[in-house]
Amino acid sequence: MSKKWKNVLIILGTAGVVYVSFYFLLPLVVPFVFAFVFAKLTQPVVQKLHKSCHINEKICSLLIILLFLGAIGSFLFYIGYICIGQLTEILKSAPAHIGTCARLCERACGGVDNLLGLRSGETYLWMENSLSDMDGRISQVYLPKLTGCIPKMLVTLGEWGAGFIVFIMATLLISFDRDSSLKYRSLMPYIKRLKTAGFAYLKAQGIIIFLVAAVSAAGLFIIRIPYAILLGITIGIVDAFPIFGSGSILIPWAVIELVQKDFFQGAVLITLYVITLLLREIMEPRLMGKEMGLKPLYVLIAVYVGIKLFGLGGIILGPIGLTILKTVAETKIRV
Repeated sequence: MSKKWKNVLIILGTAGVVYVSFYFLLPLVVPFVFAFVFAKLTQPVVQKLHKSCHINEKICSLLIILLFLGAIGSFLFYIGYICIGQLTEILKSAPAHIGTCARLCERACGGVDNLLGLRSGETYLWMENSLSDMDGRISQVYLPKLTGCIPKMLVTLGEWGAGFIVFIMATLLISFDRDSSLKYRSLMPYIKRLKTAGFAYLKAQGIIIFLVAAVSAAGLFIIRIPYAILLGITIGIVDAFPIFGSGSILIPWAVIELVQKDFFQGAVLITLYVITLLLREIMEPRLMGKEMGLKPLYVLIAVYVGIKLFGLGGIILGPIGLTILKTVAETKIRV
């Protein structure tokens, strides 16, 4: 067999192993993967505290891990508290927003009637009938299904709680175990490359999501939106999806404001969209390209394929899988 076909078979075999591992094995070891990453991230701080204060290394590990988890938990709790308050404000103002949307729909339907030569109100009547049928379907079909999912949701929450406890215990055990060197040194180039690329991708996405959310929240504060933080976080998360992006929220919102002749708010929303688009277009290649060694187009393809194969988790798993394939193609591994 020629060397070329042998390399092709190796890459195809690796792709199969990556898919099976991500789909079947990864859900079983997720707490331990996060624990390993978290323990390695806190290890330099633990070593610095141990050397400067001469405290037992295990006690240092326990203190630093609890401090980090407490800080992260407090931040998330504070953000969650604000978001819940702003979500309450959205629900309180929902009737007003629904009324505004109804008036806009009525005007749009009137334009359709004039364009198609229909009787006045015919399009709006058709829309009302369609929405009534949808309401009946929701109450008769989807609502019972949603009620039936509540026990499963409670079980899932219990599993997440158990996974979090396992994560904390595994993090402590990994931190206490200093002898964690690999037995197979020939794997080191592969592990280092994957670690560098994986951290580069996660760091880049985290920074970009944070910047987009912060800029969006600041812009929404300017136009005095009472739930700016919640919407800013939502825009930042949606912006990470290559198919949607921040424009899926900001552009329709801007169009609605312009139709209502609120030109200031419409201009601010369009400006926000341009800024968030430039942020991602400028920051993403700089943060990921050099460290991952992947072109932005390949990363986009990997994210899309990952979403198709693994759902939302594919946003992370897709580029990591591509990095594994690239590393295997470039590095000769002898175990």
